[in-house]
Amino acid sequence: MRPSAAGIEVAMINRNEIQEKAEELIARYQIPSVSITYYQNGSYETIHAGYKDVEGQVPADADTLYSIGSCTKSFTAAAIAVLCDKGLIHLDDPVVKIIPEFDMYDSYAGSHLTIRDMLCHRCGLPRHELAWYPRLSQYSEKQMIDMLRYLKPNEPFRYKMQYQNMMYTLAGFVISRASGTTWESFVRENLIEPLDMGPVSFDAPQLETFESRAKGYRFFEDAPVPGNKQVPYCPLYTMCPAGSISMTSTQLAKWDTLFLNKGKANGKQIISEEMCTQMFTPQMLISDPIAEPLQGYLDMCSYGLGFFVENYRGTKVVQHGGHIDGFIADQCFVPDKDFACSVLTNSENPYGARVMRYLLLDAILEQEPVDWIGSFLRFQNDMKKKQQEALTNRTAVKSQSEEYPCPAPLSSICGSYSDNGYGDITIREEENGLSLDLGTLTLHGFHCRSQHFLFTEEHVLPGLELEAEAEIDRKGNVTAFLIALEPTDKEKIRFLKK
Repeated sequence: MRPSAAGIEVAMINRNEIQEKAEELIARYQIPSVSITYYQNGSYETIHAGYKDVEGQVPADADTLYSIGSCTKSFTAAAIAVLCDKGLIHLDDPVVKIIPEFDMYDSYAGSHLTIRDMLCHRCGLPRHELAWYPRLSQYSEKQMIDMLRYLKPNEPFRYKMQYQNMMYTLAGFVISRASGTTWESFVRENLIEPLDMGPVSFDAPQLETFESRAKGYRFFEDAPVPGNKQVPYCPLYTMCPAGSISMTSTQLAKWDTLFLNKGKANGKQIISEEMCTQMFTPQMLISDPIAEPLQGYLDMCSYGLGFFVENYRGTKVVQHGGHIDGFIADQCFVPDKDFACSVLTNSENPYGARVMRYLLLDAILEQEPVDWIGSFLRFQNDMKKKQQEALTNRTAVKSQSEEYPCPAPLSSICGSYSDNGYGDITIREEENGLSLDLGTLTLHGFHCRSQHFLFTEEHVLPGLELEAEAEIDRKGNVTAFLIALEPTDKEKIRFLKK
């Protein structure tokens, strides 16, 4: 044990053990590379393993930039905090005060939604990811705001925490309107530069200009030769405030240390202590079940403003994960232990970065070690097995399809359809069924019985089967097509035929 810079007694992490765990992780989880930085006793240590460029066999190093995905949300929430410190806005201001044209499907929520509501995910909307993800380049600020008028909630306003990327996009618009500059400029000038963090990327086109960037990868099990294949960087355009930043693990750990120091760095109060505390004070309890490997270790899960707040093995931990095409990230700090860590990977394995967080926490909290690498790997394999077993038996469906054929020819279902929230889709006939184009995403559907279909997409929506049905009037004309594009909602999205 040694006292930290804050005078708190902390256990010392064995660097060699973490290096070994990092190498074990990339081998067993088939992750191209990982970069880990942890802060303790007033200093930073960085560990890296694997390749930032698999094809070129270029090793990752301390200067490698990774996309941090939704860890960006802590920067957006902090930018809001700075605006509050400047007196330009208040957390409990209604959004319509800053964006008068804003509204929601639930008009009460639209008129009463506050900045705090946005940042702690309690607006009543589910994710509705497919409303924006496949057509990112098409949406202007105005179109994103207009979209929110038509997306239906699945829970009452302020009733349940439901993670929501579009609310952080809206937060970015609030920052721009209140400050008179762009989200990117405000974050850079008020957070990145005062912290002396060095160059960071604010979106994929900018990331392309960094020689030290990591390439992003996705593991393809069904390829002729299974393995990691490079995926293009994902530009987020208007969605940038929800998840577009790229940086090194050292920069992200340095960012988290700002909150350990109650908003102060380099002799400057960058965020007030009051607003810092608000960010990692629980705002909404999370009622979702705890993942099986963490049961008995984790409880009191909640969301603050741009951070998750939870009790891990008896200690308050503040954290956030991030996922964007080709990358998974994790950030974490422990206020009572003066400890922070970041874990960045160029892989879409959902558990790799998280596993390293728990290994580091166990070391700093002096807890009995847990085989988190093995535990989450077994959990992941069990989940894949259950998903596979839950898939529809195509042979059984084929006989059912023959017994109960579609009441309209597939050719009459083909065509263009539109929904005010989700935009346009195009349905085409293909071998063994239908295909559905939604922006850059193509779903493939097969007939089940009568007017009912199931659609799949193996990379963005692995393991999911989305129920769909053709709406047919009494004359046999196809008038609409309904498909469950929001898996958490019982109500399908209804696209009207053009």
